[in-house]
Amino acid sequence: MLPGNVHPLATAQQDQGEVEESFQLPRITMHFQMTAAQRADLDTLLAQQQDRSSSNYHKWLTPEEYGDRFGINQADLEKISAWLSSEGFSISQSARSRTWIAFSGTAAQVRNAFQTPIHWYMVNGNSHYANSADPVLPRALDGVVLAIRGLNDFRPRPNVMRSRNATARPRFTSSISGNHFIAPDDFATIYDVHALYNSGINGAGQKIVIPGQTDIALSDIDAFRSASGLQPNDPQIVLDGSDPGTSTDDESEADLDVEWAGAVAPYATVIYVNSTDVFTSVTYAIDNNLAPVMSITYGECEAETGTAEINSLSSSFQQGNAQGMTIVAASGDLGAADCDDATGASGSGESVATHGLAVDVPASIPYVTGMGGTEL
Repeated sequence: MLPGNVHPLATAQQDQGEVEESFQLPRITMHFQMTAAQRADLDTLLAQQQDRSSSNYHKWLTPEEYGDRFGINQADLEKISAWLSSEGFSISQSARSRTWIAFSGTAAQVRNAFQTPIHWYMVNGNSHYANSADPVLPRALDGVVLAIRGLNDFRPRPNVMRSRNATARPRFTSSISGNHFIAPDDFATIYDVHALYNSGINGAGQKIVIPGQTDIALSDIDAFRSASGLQPNDPQIVLDGSDPGTSTDDESEADLDVEWAGAVAPYATVIYVNSTDVFTSVTYAIDNNLAPVMSITYGECEAETGTAEINSLSSSFQQGNAQGMTIVAASGDLGAADCDDATGASGSGESVATHGLAVDVPASIPYVTGMGGTEL
């Protein structure tokens, strides 16, 4: 049995019964576990890469080099792929680093291969599917598999939507809309970024990757840059897997991320990776080494994320660090009340941690720089 692979929100109280056997799970990802020797070797390498006195200082690995040292061997990967195919799954992708394999299949195939049924759950008025029990694997895979993602459709929430009910009371500056806006030049003034610009550091020659889970409209990005006095600089859009379409809530978050990455670093190349799950986009961006910087504003509190998700993300972020990638993530707008909705207290915009003190994933993961606590 592979423990920690049932989503915390998939509870018996919310169970609506098993899905039909033909129900399709479009992307399941099996993440592989390093051996004890590999883990020790990686810990040493990550420390040396940040030690100026080490011969490995800033000697970053390619995904293939990472796979040769820290992935499973090619023969084992082929055996696992063959077993999954024999169970009826369709293999869609294997990591360049040989740290995971992605496949698709039906609920019946999942139940037969992993001895776990897929059920419907009603959570906060929304219908979700998820495995009702931890997967059971062949004994040959004992110690080989770290986690299995994609057995449920719970997705991390965009932080801008999580805090939308909090009542901010700024001093309004717009005589037209009554709203208060901060433009890129305001940000540069407040956080003293002008000194960097004046020295020629403006993002030129750099790349920033933004993971998302919705389509975006380039016209929105163009309108933001035009209104901000910035020259046009459309992001590159990379699609991993099936197109998720446009989600209204997610699009606001994606626009915000893309626009402001390009606002603070106006000449940088912004790469927007799109998929049906932002953490899938994260994994793709790292395995393809798309940029030396990744910025993430999605997250969930640790208690609602689950062990499997945290373990698989930690593994991916370790790879990103070894490849020289700086990963920053928003710590969330709710502080220690991260497991609570931002309904506020008496309209004050404050949140009370009724679900216990909590921190946000992925900002809480050691290989990520958590960004938060910023005020003007």
